[in-house]
Order: sequence, then C-alpha cells, then structure tokens
Amino acid sequence: MGSLIRLFRDEDFAAICLLEIMEKGATYPSSVFIRQASVLYPTTFLVAEKNGDLTGYCIGALREGIPSEAWILRLRVSLPHRRRRIGSDLVGTLLKIFLQKKVSVVYLSVAPENGAARNLYMKFGFEDITFKKGYFGEGEDRIIMAVHLSPSRNMTSER
Repeated sequence: MGSLIRLFRDEDFAAICLLEIMEKGATYPSSVFIRQASVLYPTTFLVAEKNGDLTGYCIGALREGIPSEAWILRLRVSLPHRRRRIGSDLVGTLLKIFLQKKVSVVYLSVAPENGAARNLYMKFGFEDITFKKGYFGEGEDRIIMAVHLSPSRNMTSER
C-alpha cells in the first residue's frame, strides 16, 4: 500500500524537524524554517504518511509578485523509505496543486552530486537551466532546474 499524501498539520512539526536533523544535523535553523514554512505555505506544504508514520515531506512556494512561477523549496524522504515512490508522489501532488493555482513554471535547486534527486526531477520533465557556484555559500553549489506546466502535462514520474 502506498503513502498518504496530505497537507501539513501542526502535529507533524516534531517529526519533520527530526527528519531534518537526521538529514542535515542542524536543529535550530531547521525548526525555524519548518515552523515558518507551515505558516507561509499552508496549501503547498505536503507530508507523506504511511501507517501513521511521517515518511517525507515537500514544500512549495508561489513566487511573490509572479504567481505564474513557483519553487519547490524542499523535498525530504526518510532514509528507510527512499526508493519507494514517496518522493515521486510528493512532487507529483505538488505539481498538480501548482497547476490548479495556474502556475506555468516551477523551479528548484539541487546539489550537483545528488544524482537520485536529479533523476527524480528529470522524470517529471525538469531540465537544468543554470549552475550556481556557492548558491547557499561556499561549497554549496546548486543546479537550478525548471519545468513548464500545462493542463495536458501528465504530473506523474512515469515518462
């Protein structure tokens, strides 16, 4: 049975912070980001749940002043649940929400060495548009990717 994809609820906060800490090790900055994202992006902050356990999450945001553009700010899947379509389900659901909101272009940044994430995004039609050295500071290079959405586009990773 697959994961349930739903909107973030306040009771998800601790589990998401724990997932962030396990991934990146930063307690305070992660907690601040998650708390603020839950307030700023209530309709595009998704969680994946399986058998009552939070297995991943995805946060999207409409671009301020340009509502036809959006960003995927974060995608995380817990290590034991990776490679089980949870990331695909989260991204696909978020892209459908963006399409309903009349978004035509979605951007994201990804570490060049994160081949698994890049492959996932490419399955949805994302393409590399630029490389940004030091995007998040020294040693934090990123590839910026984008996909153009249209009502006829299939929002699944089956390509």
